[in-house]
Amino acid sequence: MNILVIGAGSRTASVLVPMLLDETTASIHLASSARIASDHERITSHQLDVTRREDLHNLVLSVMPNAVVNLVAYTDVDGCEQDRALAWRINVTLVEHLARACRSADAQLIHVSTDYVFDGSRGPYAETDTVGPVSYYGKSKLAGENALATSGIDWSVVRTNVVYGTMADKPDFLAWVLQRFDAREPVKAVTDQYSNPTFCDDLCETIIELINRRRTGIYHTGGTDYLSRYEFVTRVAELFHVPTSLVVPVTTADLNQTARRPMRGGLITLKTSSELGVRMTSVEHGLVAFRYRLLQKTKPPQGLMRGLQGT
Repeated sequence: MNILVIGAGSRTASVLVPMLLDETTASIHLASSARIASDHERITSHQLDVTRREDLHNLVLSVMPNAVVNLVAYTDVDGCEQDRALAWRINVTLVEHLARACRSADAQLIHVSTDYVFDGSRGPYAETDTVGPVSYYGKSKLAGENALATSGIDWSVVRTNVVYGTMADKPDFLAWVLQRFDAREPVKAVTDQYSNPTFCDDLCETIIELINRRRTGIYHTGGTDYLSRYEFVTRVAELFHVPTSLVVPVTTADLNQTARRPMRGGLITLKTSSELGVRMTSVEHGLVAFRYRLLQKTKPPQGLMRGLQGT
């Protein structure tokens, strides 16, 4: 089996690729705008601009993958509002190009999306709930989903929210919070936006199961805890033995952000658990697993060393 990962330099790829090597026997092809060095015998790296349709099409036809995983997205919510052309080019046009290439190669396409396709008035949401994005980011991600739904290929969409636990150079939300804590800088966290944060391993396990079972359609991932950003950051502080006084409660209105946010987002994962056998992780267990990962794979910031080894 050949698996092609588009956006192999992304945060999610930092977890997905090692899991693919551990849990499958597939040959893994990594496509990224920057060169990714690897001497693993099952990994082949490809450097290209994935937004160029011809280059992308030629890559897919040269690899002839059984499955393509698209991890490329423009996820800056306010940035999407300010540069709508760029958001559309990455979140929609790229998906359309990938779908055409996958049709030529008879490849399954797995695409990662977001709970921002919902309006956030009554989350968490199931796969069958009515969509209604309130930001251009959400609208562009929904348009990407719709492009797949009408593509005529075997496609899967994995929606997720507040992904944490990655090991990439570019920090995710959790890593950014820990960097602030290490510098003893306060973290403003909203009390009125709710979601069920996703441990990245659960997202990646869902992708792998979709490939193994060649399932199509929409699947949701998210943790077992439904809480506000403020509650999430407070739990991070407690687990890493950082004073919770560094967590500053604010409202969404206080931040004066460009784009609207879904206030009660989050995703119901019953379908994913029952059909794919993926057990979602609680915030506590996800944070403990990430703390262990930090200790095993990298040297954590000095100020957090005591907290990392405290329990």
